[in-house]
Amino acid sequence: MRLEAFGKIILLGEHAVLDGAPALAVPLPGAMRGRISAVRTDGIHLNPPIGDARVVAALELLGRLIPDSGFTLDWEASVPTGAGLGASASLSFLLAQAAWRVAHPEAMPDPAHLAAVTHQLEHCFHGTPSGIDDAVVCLQSAVLLQRPEVSVRWPFPHAVHAAHLWLVSLPVELPLVVGYSGSSASTQEMITRVKACAGPDFADTSGRLFDEAVRQLACRDLDALGQVLCHAHEHLAAAGASTPALDRMVQLALAAGASGAKLTGSGGGGCAIALCHEDEKATVAQAWRHAGFQVLAT
Repeated sequence: MRLEAFGKIILLGEHAVLDGAPALAVPLPGAMRGRISAVRTDGIHLNPPIGDARVVAALELLGRLIPDSGFTLDWEASVPTGAGLGASASLSFLLAQAAWRVAHPEAMPDPAHLAAVTHQLEHCFHGTPSGIDDAVVCLQSAVLLQRPEVSVRWPFPHAVHAAHLWLVSLPVELPLVVGYSGSSASTQEMITRVKACAGPDFADTSGRLFDEAVRQLACRDLDALGQVLCHAHEHLAAAGASTPALDRMVQLALAAGASGAKLTGSGGGGCAIALCHEDEKATVAQAWRHAGFQVLAT
């Protein structure tokens, strides 16, 4: 039985979302795949195994949330772990799907229940997750996170998913190239660094960039939206979130014709995204590959 999980890409709002600014994430197809290779009675197992204590805790929790669901899950990832693309949410969703299939072989999966289980498993990885990663992964939708004190004017279709989270529609497809810089840093380390380096207006500036991005989305202007992404990267870099490799990826993407580019996720390594017109994606991907960076999605 084959299973698949999306990843997530943060388009705007990294770090500033912790101080009340909005953040927007979009789904990344094909981030992780799995197959139930055996049904068993001695718990839940991964192949290849992961010895991380957080994964062990998630497997134990899953066994309690969905009883009678012992299995071995053969899994493979198309994205690196720790790269800011929601790998833990992808793995959690794969596991939740597999457990449901084993425990309820005759029943259709319950999307709401799977989403709730996935969110519970995310607590094992992130303590108090915002929910944006698992919402994007489980529902395969763009998700807007906004705090109660922030009123975001979102002029496109949307629906409230949970506290602070909206499922949103975008008025235009966003052709993105995703690349890996070759290294990563812990999210908590980067949160600490950015808090120390960011100025007092960091969240307000991020909010203004978000508002401008919404205006350009409404105009369906990819080139202008790309400029907003570039400004967002500069803003994050000034707060200590970027690295020379990420800056290089942005420069290469722009030189290859991308409308805009930025780091995605908490930074300190991890990934960059480039917004391109369809006929420019291959050129951007080639530029990154030639420079030694791994292209994850086009």
